[in-house]
Amino acid sequence: MANFLFRKSYRLSTLIKVDYDHLWGSKGTFTTIRVYGKKPKYIFIKEHLLQLNKSLKKLHINFFLTEKKLLELISNKLKIKKYNHLLRVAIKKNIISISLRPRLEPSNSFQCELINYQRINAGIKNLQYKKILSMQKKIDMQKKEILFYNKKNVLEGSTTNLILIKNNQIILPKGNYYKGITMNYLLKKIPNKHIFKVISFLDLSNADEIILVGSGKGVVKVTSVPKIKWFSSSSKMFKRFFSIYKAQLEL
Repeated sequence: MANFLFRKSYRLSTLIKVDYDHLWGSKGTFTTIRVYGKKPKYIFIKEHLLQLNKSLKKLHINFFLTEKKLLELISNKLKIKKYNHLLRVAIKKNIISISLRPRLEPSNSFQCELINYQRINAGIKNLQYKKILSMQKKIDMQKKEILFYNKKNVLEGSTTNLILIKNNQIILPKGNYYKGITMNYLLKKIPNKHIFKVISFLDLSNADEIILVGSGKGVVKVTSVPKIKWFSSSSKMFKRFFSIYKAQLEL
C-alpha cells in the first residue's frame, strides 16, 4: 500500500476542502507528476497541466487548472529533505483530489507480463482504472510492468509507454493508447527517426531492447518477457534515453 504524505480533496467550484476521495472509477481524468530535488521541482508540470486541461475539455468538465492554483493546494508544511515523489492530480465534475507519495525505484531486473486488455477511452488518461488497479495488486510493481495487448497487438504498459529498439530503429506501437509526456519529451531529444507500427508478439520477440518510460517509472530497461521467452540483448538506446531523462531531473 502506498505511503501517502498527504491526500486532499476540494470542491471545484469553491476549492473548499472536503473529505478525501481518490476518484478512481469516476468520469474524469488524472495526471501523475514526478517531484524531485531538495527544492521540489515538478517535472514537466506545464506539459502535464496542458494535457490535463485538454482532457477536461474533452470530458466537458468546466474547470481549468493552472500551475499557480495547483501549487496553492499542495501542503507547504511537509518536512522532506529531498524529494523523489509522485504527485497525483485527479479531477471529476465537482471534485479535485491531490496526493503525494514516495516514488518506488524500479528494479534492475525488470520483467513484463502480457495481459489481453485495452483501456476504456484510451486516448485520455481517464479515471476508469479499477480493473487495472486490480491487475497491479497481483504483481510487484517495482519488478514488473503489465503490457496490454488487443488482438495480439501490443499497445502500452499499465503505467508506461512502450518503446522497442531493433537495429537502432526506434519503434512505437500503432494503435489507440495514451501517448505520454515523458515519451514525447525523449523522442524530441533523440535524433533517430522513429516509426509507428502494429507491434505483434513476434516483434517483441525480435527486439534488441524493450524500454518503458513514464512519469512514475522514469526510464526502465526491460530485462525479460517470460511469456515469449525474450531476454534483453542490448542496453545502448536505454542508456541514451536514461541519460537524457536524468539530465532533465538535475537541471
